[in-house]
Amino acid sequence: MSNLAIAWEYLTGYCVASHAGRRERVEWPPHPARVFMAIAAAWFETESSEDDEQLQNEYEAEGLALRWLESLRDPEISLPEVQNDFERSSVDVFVPVNDSAGPSASILQSASTLTRDKQPRTFPRIYVGNEPCVLTWRGVPNLDQHNDALARLCGKVTRIGHSSSLVRMWIAGDKEISLLERECFVPDSSAYDARMRSVSQGCLNYLTECFGKGRRDRHEFLSNQIESLQGRQSQIKGKGANEAKAEIAEQIRKLESERNQVSLRSSVRPSISYATSYRRMTHSNEPEVCGTGFDRDVLVLALQPEIRLSPSSSLLVTQTLRKTIMSVCADPIPSWISGHQAEGEPLQDGVGHIACVPLLSSGFQYSDGHLMGVGIAFPRSVTGKDRGNALRSLLINEDGSDKEVQLKVGRLGECRLVRRDWSENRIALNPETWTAYPNGYDIWASVTPVVLDRFPKSDRLKQRSQWTEEVIEMVANACVNIGLPRPAEIDVDTTSWQSGIPRALQKQRPLRGQLVENKTLAALGDGYPTFPAKGGNAARPQLHVWLRFSQPVIGPIILGAGRFLGYGLCSPWRNPR
Repeated sequence: MSNLAIAWEYLTGYCVASHAGRRERVEWPPHPARVFMAIAAAWFETESSEDDEQLQNEYEAEGLALRWLESLRDPEISLPEVQNDFERSSVDVFVPVNDSAGPSASILQSASTLTRDKQPRTFPRIYVGNEPCVLTWRGVPNLDQHNDALARLCGKVTRIGHSSSLVRMWIAGDKEISLLERECFVPDSSAYDARMRSVSQGCLNYLTECFGKGRRDRHEFLSNQIESLQGRQSQIKGKGANEAKAEIAEQIRKLESERNQVSLRSSVRPSISYATSYRRMTHSNEPEVCGTGFDRDVLVLALQPEIRLSPSSSLLVTQTLRKTIMSVCADPIPSWISGHQAEGEPLQDGVGHIACVPLLSSGFQYSDGHLMGVGIAFPRSVTGKDRGNALRSLLINEDGSDKEVQLKVGRLGECRLVRRDWSENRIALNPETWTAYPNGYDIWASVTPVVLDRFPKSDRLKQRSQWTEEVIEMVANACVNIGLPRPAEIDVDTTSWQSGIPRALQKQRPLRGQLVENKTLAALGDGYPTFPAKGGNAARPQLHVWLRFSQPVIGPIILGAGRFLGYGLCSPWRNPR
């Protein structure tokens, strides 16, 4: 058995292809089904009309190669490392349709009786450079039998995706594959990194039906038969000519009736719903960097833009999401989701169960702190298979497409979350923004306030220095509690070091003109709500922190008593003031 590798490069440096589920987003990585459809399209469009036996044999061999290719297992995907943080967002382009008479919203200035509506279209794209992309099938049988046909097919492919997404495709050798140690995805049924449309047996038959090849061939055959009979009919002369012509005319009528029933409608856009989960592989030569007990593979759910939520509403969203997750889990609910053992005792491990964290616009000059999504951080001990079994019904439809998570967030109304697409270019929705993977970072600052594990024994007003030292010690222990080394430096304050983030706690003052007994307080500025306390206990102190470690560390860093609901979330502090 040998390895088959189909490689291609984007000649313009851009991949232009719409996501199957979200037309305004670009599809990246390119799904194996899209690549197969591009090869199949090249096969459909290059059928020879000449009576050349060699060309016909080659065409049939290419069809057999495609049927063999669709029977293989899902391939590995090797891609160039794409930096899409500053990729331009898709914009609407107005494309005129054909002229038509009648009322319309737009009238041609040169011909007032003709009208033409402008139709918006989007052309989502991403810059990928000139390095090749590769699909690799390892250990495939009968490769020698189909290799030449596949090589011819690859040479016919001119685009993958939009007509402007021009490519050059070829069969790559083993030596060439070994040089492509870049971003790589491998099939994994329990993975959450990406869901990609894949090919199964019968796909070519489906594409043939969508293209209408059988109908076109039948229509052409009937047309040739009719033309041949009409030629014979015109040449009949002499005795009995009328009867012979009438007989041929009847044959022509039957053939024309059958031809009229053969639909020559335009090709139908194929829709492949079969999908495979892919896992993103890490490079073996990456240095070992210290991390937390939370897994770096944070599952990101992007907030749909119907409503714009402030950072102060993030706790309500994470609470609702956590309840929704628990509601879809089958009994008994896994302890790494509920946070409790089978007997009802709470887990004592610092990262014993999932944490729902708000992903806020922060850390840049024009950041305003609004909620852009929610991340689910898993304990490292939980396998990908267990994650998939628990959350599949919440995140994936029966046809394999991404499912929207609808949350009813009290007075804020309903918000919708959908799993982040890999082409997402908003920095706050990039997991590496919150984990600093793979190289780590040494300076971190809180985005949501850290809730202290207990009340300090010192008085904050009368014993300020002792209180600060005690709080710093609590924060240091919180870092150790989630698997991090003790920070070299710690600072605390009610104001965040991150741009766009509100105070740790909302300030309040007595209303003017009110009696002292009334004690009515008014909000003074923006700030986070207090983290809910258990029972009738008073709310614990919460504040923002600044951490410097003696070595780079990998997140997610979530500290304090409220870490499982997103309080105490930190991100790298890259722009010191």
